[in-house]
Amino acid sequence: MKTSFEYRSYVVSFDGAAYRADSSDGEPFAIRSRNVLRVTRAIDALWNALEGKIPAPTWLHSTANVVDVDAASEAMVVVDRPAPSAVPCFPIAPIAAPMQAVA
Repeated sequence: MKTSFEYRSYVVSFDGAAYRADSSDGEPFAIRSRNVLRVTRAIDALWNALEGKIPAPTWLHSTANVVDVDAASEAMVVVDRPAPSAVPCFPIAPIAAPMQAVA
């Protein structure tokens, strides 16, 4: 079964093995990955580079019509996590104050 949806002028479809994003305006460029989040982040990176917000990723300069972002050297990380701290931090439990008698 083939399913698809549109995201930022790209039609993202799943064929059972991988997701593929094809331009909705007929451009021959396509983005492919086994992870849908990686495809949508690649589309975001493409638009941000075209708008001049970020430098163009190296996979954008590929001469291939289909770019596999799973194989790209700077493939997008799929999990949103804060950058690890250089100094470890541990949660501190509240310190119980000694009970005092009320007169």
